[in-house]
Amino acid sequence: MPSTKAVLIIGGSGFIGSHLALRLRDGYKVFATYFSNPLRIRGVTGIPLDVSNRNWVKRIVYSSKPDVVIYCAGNNSLEWAEYNARDTERLHTGGPATVSTISDILQPKFIYLSNAYVFDGNKGNYKEGDTVLPSSILGKTKVGGENFIRGKAFNHIIVRTSLLFGRGNGINTSLIDDLRMKFETGQRIELATDELHSFAPISAFTDFIVRLVDSGPRNKTVHYGGLTKLTPCEFARAFATRFGYDPALVFEKKTGPRDESMLVETQTFDYSLNSSFIVETLKVQPLLLEEGFDLFEKSLVTRL
Repeated sequence: MPSTKAVLIIGGSGFIGSHLALRLRDGYKVFATYFSNPLRIRGVTGIPLDVSNRNWVKRIVYSSKPDVVIYCAGNNSLEWAEYNARDTERLHTGGPATVSTISDILQPKFIYLSNAYVFDGNKGNYKEGDTVLPSSILGKTKVGGENFIRGKAFNHIIVRTSLLFGRGNGINTSLIDDLRMKFETGQRIELATDELHSFAPISAFTDFIVRLVDSGPRNKTVHYGGLTKLTPCEFARAFATRFGYDPALVFEKKTGPRDESMLVETQTFDYSLNSSFIVETLKVQPLLLEEGFDLFEKSLVTRL
């Protein structure tokens, strides 16, 4: 693994970005951007960035000279996206358009992280070639970002992920952090029962991204998810059972707003992803939920 390869992570202070920075710092020269929360990870150069500021994006790209750009900026909450539509478009569509256009003169590998909300959720087990038909603002802006990268980036990989779980980064709490805090204080937990996801551990996902940084397909869209399909509510109860908490603290609730024309009463949206392409081409093995929980348990002694 060449130690001189430079990786620029756009959105390095987020949940996925900070885990990627931690995973990549020992083998690469890592630059990671943040918007308002300074990034402090040993061995990683943190850089402030507003992806709307084209001149500053150009300065960062030209000074870091990345061999690989990983774009993971944004907020993957459906609810947040619905109430912050302009920022959602700016982060998930406008941002990747700006960064990829400016960086393309250096011809880096461009990895754009998308998610399962690009699909309508009507059938689940989605493969890469299935038609995208998002029913949420988040999904629509992710499709916008995908389309721009696919049409303009010289060397790209679009990675659609299922919901990822793991420890937070000390800046923003993750789903797991929220669950642990509420379980430990005996608080009521309400989570969605009308969405199915193939949950996957963040640590296994970052290992997969390392594979893509060094090799992998070119100009392709790939899916990454786990082997266990369940709702967020079921996930929380499984987590409680596995780690000795009380699953009775977990209650059902519906998710946030969606396009009302797409809603059917009592419908369950299945956003699970089929990862067979990366299994066949990259020999990546998706994990069962219990295997993911085992990895999470090991991560409790992680270094920053």
